[in-house]
Formats: sequence, structure tokens, C-alpha cells
Amino acid sequence: MEITDVGMSKERQIQTTNLTKSNAVTMAIAARKSQTSTVSTIARTTADILRWNSTRWIEWNNFCSGANKFDSASLRTPAGSLNIFIHDIKVDRWVSGEIKKHGVWERDIMNLIHHYLASDKDLNLLDIGSHIGQFSLLAGKMGRMAVAVDPLQENVLRLCKSIQLNNYNSLVKVFYVALSDSRKKVTFIKDPGNIGGTRVHPVNSSTGTSFNPNIIDTVFLDDLLPLIPFKKAFMKMDVESHENSVLKGGNNFFATLDIPYVLMEWFQHVNNPVSAMEIINFMTLHNYKPYLVNTNSNPLRTNDYKKWPTNVLWKK
Repeated sequence: MEITDVGMSKERQIQTTNLTKSNAVTMAIAARKSQTSTVSTIARTTADILRWNSTRWIEWNNFCSGANKFDSASLRTPAGSLNIFIHDIKVDRWVSGEIKKHGVWERDIMNLIHHYLASDKDLNLLDIGSHIGQFSLLAGKMGRMAVAVDPLQENVLRLCKSIQLNNYNSLVKVFYVALSDSRKKVTFIKDPGNIGGTRVHPVNSSTGTSFNPNIIDTVFLDDLLPLIPFKKAFMKMDVESHENSVLKGGNNFFATLDIPYVLMEWFQHVNNPVSAMEIINFMTLHNYKPYLVNTNSNPLRTNDYKKWPTNVLWKK
């Protein structure tokens, strides 16, 4: 797909290269304060899609304006049903396949996120590794704000279309980017039949500005901070074993925002003591404890991390 109509909003070209930690926090807080009075009054007519271009964020106002014909399904959430654009189930048999057949993927996660959002009117959603965005769309259905992050063009195109179809343009913001602990260019290693299992891999590439859907920049989690439109959120993170790398780039993010819950895929760290301990040490430093994915359990023992389940809920 060739994108020919790329809109750039000058006020959103926020420079974050070579910032010190203190400058990054100061800029982030200032930017968020300046947005607070306007974010609820601006009625968008297109989805809010942002992509990193070497040193700044660029807003793509017409990212999904083309006549793409995507399969669709009814997403059944605890807040009600809504339409969602999905992949052909031959190439995405798990997420899209389950939504097509049963109306939801990971019902337990959907119910958990709904429970915490419904229990706290100030809580919004950070959807890191959003895929086609079913959890972000749940937040929109509840009238909450969501920030979705995903590096795959085919995922972001479908989420963009779903946002516009359901008129969540002012509620769901999408960062079309990959997160890591360094800035570099990456390409994708795809799992046949399972788009949700896509992983990133560093690649040597020129720093040209031409669009290539198979190569994308990585940024720090902290780089998102100036454009986060809320102060408090539930974070869901599913980035195919790169959770520790994402966290390393997010110290200011966690120090600035109120994130009482972090839901994290864990099974890929069970046999990787390096990544497991990096995550445990980071989360412990930021005052989190690990729990089973439910609303009523005792903390898990950190020295038993090899026995932890597929997903873990970190709570302050």
C-alpha cells in the first residue's frame, strides 16, 4: 500500500532526541498540562495516527482513507458489542479467528480490563502491542481514552478503520511504532498463520524518509510521554518477549504517569532468566508486585518466576 496523503501537524512535531532525563520529564509534564484543557473538547473526524520520523512525531491524518476492503466481525465486550476489522483468519488464526468465531480473543483479559476500568472512572488504557486493537476499542466503548502502540501496518490500518467506524476518533490514539531500549530501525519476523506472533529484528537501513511498511523506527516508551492525553491508566503489554526492552526505555514514563496495573505476557520469560530478572527488578523498583490474572489473589513469589502463568498482573 502506498500512502500519498500524509498530514503533518506542526504543533505535534515534538523533538525528543538527546534529552536528559530531567529535561524529558519537564517537557512531558509541560506538554501534558498544555493538552489537558483541550483534549476533551477537540472532536476529531479521522483517527489519530502518529509515526516517528527520525527525530519527531508526525501525525498521519489520512492514514486509512483508502478503499481497503477488510473482513469484519462483531466484537463482544462486557460493555456491549461493536464492529471491528480483522485479518483473514488464514493468516491470523488466533486473534482474528477467535473474534470471528466467538466474538472475543482472550475473554479473561477482556473481562479483567473492563473490571478495572469500570471500577475507576479516572482510569484509561495503555495498549502496548495492540494488534487490531480489541482492548483499545473496549476502552472507547466505555467512553475512556486509549493509547494503542503497534508496529505492523496491517494491524494499524485495521485499527484505524475500526476507530473511524465506531467514531472513537477523539478517544483512541495510535502510535504506529515499535518500542525498545534504543533507537534503531527494525524489520519483522512473521509467524505463518499468526500475525500476533510477529517479532522485530534489527536491520541495516538508510535514514531516508520514504515510507517502507517492512521497516520501522524504534523509540523509547518515554518518547510517547509528551503526547499521552491522560494521567492514569491500566497498561496491557504484549510485545512478544521484548517486555524487558520496552521497560528499560520507560523510567520517566512510570515516574510521571499513574499506572496502578500492568498486565504482561510472561510465558516467554519463564526460561529466560536474564529478561525475567530485568523485568522483576524494574517492576520492584517502581513498587509493583506480581499477581495472578484475577481480581482477588495473593502476590506471586518472585523467586518462583519459572512457575508463573502465561500472563501476570503487576499491581502497586
